[in-house]
Amino acid sequence: GGRVLAAPEAAPALRFGVEMEIASLDPIRPTNNWETMLAANVYDTLVYPDAEKKVLPWIAESWQLSDEGKTYTFKLKTGVPFHDGTPVTSDDIAFSMRRMLALGGPIAGYFRNIEVDKIAAPDTQTISFTLKKPDPAFLQTLFMFKIVNKALILKNKAEGSHGEFGDYGARFLQANSAGSGPFMVTEYRPSEVAELTRFDRYPFTKWGPKNPGKVRIMIFPELVTIATKLRSGELDIGSISIPAQVQRQLAQDNRFVVERHPQPTAWFVVMNNSKPPLDDLHVRRAVAHAYDRRTVIDHILGGGEELRGPVPAQILSGCEGVGVYEFDMDKAKAELAKSKYSAAELGKFRLEIAAVAASERFKNIALLLSTNLKKLGINAQVKAVRWTDITAAQTKPETAFNFVVYYESARVPHPSQILTYYTKSGWGGAYPSGGMYYDNPKVTELIQRANGIGDPAEAQRYFCEAVRLIVEDCPAVFSHIDVRQFPHARYVTGFRAFAGATPFDLRFNTYEIDASDTAYRPSR
Repeated sequence: GGRVLAAPEAAPALRFGVEMEIASLDPIRPTNNWETMLAANVYDTLVYPDAEKKVLPWIAESWQLSDEGKTYTFKLKTGVPFHDGTPVTSDDIAFSMRRMLALGGPIAGYFRNIEVDKIAAPDTQTISFTLKKPDPAFLQTLFMFKIVNKALILKNKAEGSHGEFGDYGARFLQANSAGSGPFMVTEYRPSEVAELTRFDRYPFTKWGPKNPGKVRIMIFPELVTIATKLRSGELDIGSISIPAQVQRQLAQDNRFVVERHPQPTAWFVVMNNSKPPLDDLHVRRAVAHAYDRRTVIDHILGGGEELRGPVPAQILSGCEGVGVYEFDMDKAKAELAKSKYSAAELGKFRLEIAAVAASERFKNIALLLSTNLKKLGINAQVKAVRWTDITAAQTKPETAFNFVVYYESARVPHPSQILTYYTKSGWGGAYPSGGMYYDNPKVTELIQRANGIGDPAEAQRYFCEAVRLIVEDCPAVFSHIDVRQFPHARYVTGFRAFAGATPFDLRFNTYEIDASDTAYRPSR
């Protein structure tokens, strides 16, 4: 198989406008939506999510769990090709796991509690992972584990500190791809474009004439530019971050459709519990009461449902008695009166609410909170910060921002993955919701007990109890569950409401373009 198998010229191209740069193509490095979406299209996984909360075979044909619940043994399908035509083997999978654990990075963060002890590949079609202790989230966490082409990476390794593996291909994978997914990267400039070309030999899709032959992900820092290019026919899909009022206008134009999908994506304002004055429970509760959730949902975002605690109901349901801090400035004042800080002391703090630069939505949520906190005598200024700089700052209590406006997609649909950030083992993790530096030994104990139990109903009881205690301690402001809104030209179809884990619903092999539609304007 040649390096690039070009898509048929007749296949239409899909043009997607996003606002954040794609800083790296390395599948262990994604921190934003669009980097994650790109990795999901270029790389494949052992198992695949199902909207009914099941785990489906993918590159793995089947698997078995040992009696003591620690060793997972996978049998692989034969003849699944990488983009260069070579087959995916157990050796590639062992290499991919060792590489991810050795290099760390955002995706390794998902595995920080699932301690992989041993990796064995007894033959080309068998791979086993032995964990130090049983972990009920392991299979779902594999949704985040992407398989890379070992031979291609070793051919392109640079000097590095990993012995025979050099830099483990870190420099190469920064700007090249080595996957087996439905698309290959054929052009890439981090702050301008990533072009994907379809991989015709991809075994899990029967390509049709309407499936895209190319996908051009184009980066425009200004959301208004994306909306303008959608209207002029230069883009087919726009970012979910386009402001609510613009989305409403697009929805009224018959050339466009705005998808509205409830997602198990939780919005928060993360608080740094280690820094005064947010080390005081009553100050944190005052902040939560000063957060105007209804205005955020109805006016800034144009959709959403109240979030009760850190875990969306789609992932952990039926928890009774979990409190909500409703928007109430009098209650906020009453909480502040109980805090260890006097009004004069509170007035001296200069706090920062970090909001992702270029995002109108984040900025407006931060401004709304800042205005209400000032009414309480808490001086909190909004600071626009690049997303990569936020994730770097959150890794240390000293540098973590006082507040960050933030959302967390359920990439691993299991409560323990989200709740680990409310224990000491989540400290120093940039992402997901790192930077809180919260610790309650009782919460940690409940989460550990839930993780050690085979019976899901009993585990749920412990998880729910942990959530109740977390909400009482108020380490973050729990805002709402997202309704994701995607504006796109009407001739693009194939959007999925939810695929069981994000971003598997953003794989472009399921999309179709109707080039016969009068609204269709192909690139010149």
